[in-house]
Amino acid sequence: MKVCTEACLFGAWLADEFRDKDLPSALDIGTGTGLLSLMLAQQAKLTQIDAIELDEPAGNQATANFKASPWADRLELFQGDALSYPFPRRYSLVFTNPPFFEQSLLSPDVRLNQAKHERGLDLSSLLQLAERVTEVNGSFAILLPYPRTETLLEKICTSEFQLLKRMDICQTERHTPFRSFCLFSKTVPRTETLTSTRIREYGNYSAEFIRLLQPYYLYL
Repeated sequence: MKVCTEACLFGAWLADEFRDKDLPSALDIGTGTGLLSLMLAQQAKLTQIDAIELDEPAGNQATANFKASPWADRLELFQGDALSYPFPRRYSLVFTNPPFFEQSLLSPDVRLNQAKHERGLDLSSLLQLAERVTEVNGSFAILLPYPRTETLLEKICTSEFQLLKRMDICQTERHTPFRSFCLFSKTVPRTETLTSTRIREYGNYSAEFIRLLQPYYLYL
């Protein structure tokens, strides 16, 4: 399974946020092949990272990736539907790169639709799940297409979470934002931080992109 640049950037942004914070546990919802969990394990102080994946082949690949990593003792894969799974604990941090699309332009490939299109795991269900499995002082982080971020923020108003940080992502200096990274907290007061960054500037990777991804990319 291929990974996209913005998912790598999201994982690096999240790991950078929690690098100096000791957390007992985190949950990766819809881990795919385990990219985000591995990035968090590499940089953040997390005692345990659980990851759940509905697609069996992707879950098998995530398990293999976890076992082959230096952090195998801190990573565990759950195979199943996150909405009904009996998670063994509540988490200090829940994070996700969920399906992006709302049933438009469906592919003949059922597994591809499951990975990219909302069905059971829509934003409302995802938010309710995050509320249920997050500790009382926990955090929730999500990567979304930029146009869908306002929809999520409207739903957040009736939840236990408050927006803590948001970063909007542009491809280059010539483009408007196309992705948003959001971090919510159950306990932090409403002191929102809104920033933006670009993947490339004037033909090269931006300084912020290099800063965040250098621990993971071999040639930055």
